[in-house]
Amino acid sequence: MSSDMNAEQATRSAQRALFHRFLLTLLICFLFLMTVMVFILTYLLDYQERKLLSSLGQEYQRILTFESDSKLEHVVINNPNRLIENAISVARVDSTGQLEWLSGAELPSFPEVVSEYQPALRHWYHLFSHAPYLSLKLDGKPSQYWLIMDGTPRRTHLFVQGAALCAALAVMVALIALIVWRLLSRTLSPLHSLAKGVDQVRGWSLDVMLATDLPALESSGPLGQLSQSVQQVLNRLRETVKGMDQTVDAIAHDVRTPLSRVILTTEAALSEDTAKYQPEQIEASLRSALSDCAESAQQANQMLTTLMRIHDEQVGRHALETQPIELAQLLSEVAAWYEEVAEDTGIRLNTDGLEAVTCVSDAKRLTQIVVNLVDNSVKYSLPGGEVSLACGEAVDHLWFSVSDRGIGIEPAHQALIFRRLYRVEGSRHRPGYGLGLAMVSAMVNTLQGSIDLNSVLGEGSRFTVRLPKTLDL
Repeated sequence: MSSDMNAEQATRSAQRALFHRFLLTLLICFLFLMTVMVFILTYLLDYQERKLLSSLGQEYQRILTFESDSKLEHVVINNPNRLIENAISVARVDSTGQLEWLSGAELPSFPEVVSEYQPALRHWYHLFSHAPYLSLKLDGKPSQYWLIMDGTPRRTHLFVQGAALCAALAVMVALIALIVWRLLSRTLSPLHSLAKGVDQVRGWSLDVMLATDLPALESSGPLGQLSQSVQQVLNRLRETVKGMDQTVDAIAHDVRTPLSRVILTTEAALSEDTAKYQPEQIEASLRSALSDCAESAQQANQMLTTLMRIHDEQVGRHALETQPIELAQLLSEVAAWYEEVAEDTGIRLNTDGLEAVTCVSDAKRLTQIVVNLVDNSVKYSLPGGEVSLACGEAVDHLWFSVSDRGIGIEPAHQALIFRRLYRVEGSRHRPGYGLGLAMVSAMVNTLQGSIDLNSVLGEGSRFTVRLPKTLDL
C-alpha cells in the first residue's frame, strides 16, 4: 500500500484488481471456448463437404460403370440444381487434358492441378486456404470427369457464424462481468466498511482510539464476521486500558457525532437499489452459455463412459453371464445389423465362411466384440470393398474372424492400436475416439481369449479372436 493511499482506497483498489484478473481469466476462457467451437464448426463443415462429394461421386460413378458417359452427361446437364446449391462443378477432361466445364456451379477458373485437391490430400482446415477446393475423379468409358467443390460459400458462411458467435460471447462476457462486479461490491462491502472505520480512527490519539468503539460495521457474510472480530479485539483492548484511565467516559461523549454520521452513511448505502437487470434477462444469457458446452460434453461424457467401461472390464467389476452360444448365428445377426450401412457405402458383407459351432461364453460381451470389429472394418473399408465374417473350431479352442479389404495398418502401428485413445495417423479424419479396439481387447481378455491382427497397408486387415470352448470360472 502506498503512503498516500488510505485503507478504504486500498480495499477498493484490491477489488478492482481482483475484478480485472477475473475478467482476464473469463476472456481467456471464452476465447478458448470460441476457438474450440470454431474448430468444431470447421471440422463438421469439412466432414459434410467430404460426405456430400463422396455421395455424389458414388452415384455418378455407378452411372458411368453400369450405363454410359452420355447418360451421366445427360443427368448432370438436365439436373444441375443440386450441384449449383452445393457449389459443385462437373468438368470433363478433353483430348488435350484440359478441363471442360460440363454442368453445375460455374467457377471463375479451374484449379491448375485438380488432382491435388482430392479429399485424401486435403486437411480439415482447407477452407482457410487460398484455394478451398475439393475434387473427386470419375472414370468413364472412355472419358474422365472431375467433381470440383468450391468451399468459398461455406467459408463465408463459417465467417458469418464466427462473427455471430463472437458477438454473442462478447455480450455474454459483458453481462457476466457486470454481475460479478455487483457481487464483488456487495461481498466486499463489509471490508470496505472496516477499512473506512480504520481510516476514521487512524488519526485519533491512542487514548481516544482505545476509549471508543469503531464505527458501526456491516456484519453480513464472512467478511462481516471479520469486521466484528476486529471490533471485538479493539473493544477488549479498550477495556484493558479503561481500568488504568478513568477518563474514558468523558472521551466517549465526543465520538457520538462521528458514530452517528457513519451509521447514517452505511444505512443509506444499504438501502440503494443495485439491481439494473431483470432476472429473466440474466437467466436467458446464462442458459445460452450452458447450452453450448453440453454438445463437445456430451462427445467427452461419451469418452469417459467408454473409458470407465474399459476399466471395469480390466478390473473384473462385472461378473460373467455364461450360456451356450451359436457363434455362427451371433455373427450373422451382427452382420444383418450392418447391411444397410454397408450398402450405403458400397461394401459387401460376406458370411459364407461361417460354420456351425457352439461355445459357452458371455453373449453380451461377445456381441459387443463382434459389433466393434465389424464397425471398424466397415468404417475403414473402401467403396466397393468386402467385409468377411468367418468362424470355426480348432482342437482346443473356437475362433472367429472379421476381415476387410480396406486401408490396412502399417506394421509399426499394429502393436499399438489396442491401446486406449490410440489412433493411426491416417484414420484421424474419421469419427471415433480410439477406444473401440481397446474395449475389444479388454473384453477378449475377460472371456479368457486372445485377439490377433494380420494387416497389409493398402490391402486390408484381418482380426482373429480365439476363445476357449468353456470358461474357467
